[in-house]
Amino acid sequence: MTELSAATLALLDQTLDVDAHEMTPSHLWGEVFGEAAARISELALPVLKKTGANDFYNPTLAADIEEITDENVWNIRGSRAPGAFDMSRRVAVMDVMGVARQFVFPSFALFANHLYTGTEATHRDRYQLTLPEAEIRALGLAGINEYNEWVVRQSQVEPERIRPVAYISPGDSPEELYEQTEALLDRGVLAINLPAGHPPGGRSPASPELDPYWEMLDRRNIAVLVHVGGEWGFLKSAEWGRAPAFKPGKVESNELGSEPFSFATMQLPICNYLAAMTMGGVFERHPGLRFGAIEIGAGWLGPWAENLDMWARDVYATRMKPFISKLPSEYIASNVRVNPFNNIEPLDKYIAKYPNLRSSFCFSTDYPHIEGGKDVKRKFIELLAPLGEEVIQDVFVKNCELLLPPLDEIRKQDAV
Repeated sequence: MTELSAATLALLDQTLDVDAHEMTPSHLWGEVFGEAAARISELALPVLKKTGANDFYNPTLAADIEEITDENVWNIRGSRAPGAFDMSRRVAVMDVMGVARQFVFPSFALFANHLYTGTEATHRDRYQLTLPEAEIRALGLAGINEYNEWVVRQSQVEPERIRPVAYISPGDSPEELYEQTEALLDRGVLAINLPAGHPPGGRSPASPELDPYWEMLDRRNIAVLVHVGGEWGFLKSAEWGRAPAFKPGKVESNELGSEPFSFATMQLPICNYLAAMTMGGVFERHPGLRFGAIEIGAGWLGPWAENLDMWARDVYATRMKPFISKLPSEYIASNVRVNPFNNIEPLDKYIAKYPNLRSSFCFSTDYPHIEGGKDVKRKFIELLAPLGEEVIQDVFVKNCELLLPPLDEIRKQDAV
């Protein structure tokens, strides 16, 4: 283990984790979430049985009882991991990890979201569903609503430490989007997720019609998050991925797809979404807006920001002047946070190559999903150590504070 100063070690004991999950085994979905969740568990059974080490299908698991030890917390993954689905135990797990605050994204609702925002091809090819499309989407929306009720309940338990993330449907109008989000925030929700594959409220993210929406989130210090799994609908045709090289494998990730094409293209929707926001002046008009692109990887960020800067600076500077006063990369550095794939990406190289974007990179565990890896905190520290302790402090805590501010900071603004 790299030798670190006492100050860095103390800070690492207050790590902020921008991506973790509830992971209720599928046979308990109905009991934990509701009737729609129970029905989704039945329909998704063929996929659930193919999720490998993530073991959503674990019918012998009756309760979250695995002992909370250092060995178990850092090495057991899937629904059997300690604190995987009993949130009353999650704080103790976080204490072992040295994690002060953590976003909790869904596991169950990822499947509900597939039904609601996914394409017809997704429903037919991946889930082998034969129900009418309207019925599939209605069931998915009902499942999301049940999950959001769970988020409201859990947001009251340990809001300083655990921040469950509500899933917002894109809506047909800015007014519908606003009302849906405000209602959840007024009930105590502290973070929201929007689907990257669908324009919010049926408008460009940069549309002036959405300014009241972004202003509300800016004013209330609520993080806007876009998590992998919301990209369905970005590609109009499913034919792009229908080729022998992209045939689904024997084991499927419920989040990241199951074949090379979906993995290699998952960043396209968020690049599109944030291009509209940065060049369209959203962060210029709402400078406090907090935006996180979660579990979409980080390798795309630097080259994409360079590309936006080129167009804004070298081609359309005059045209952009009424809308943005800085380069797109400057808004990204101040307002946007991303997290790398722990077992794959060379974050040290990204930071060295794009020092102007160092503030955008954040640590996450993906706990208890297998994609997050094992013993990940130690591995991240070793990876970043050659860059210096300040970089470690930034990635593990300081950068993440934009998305995970102290509860007092949120409530102070919310009361204004």
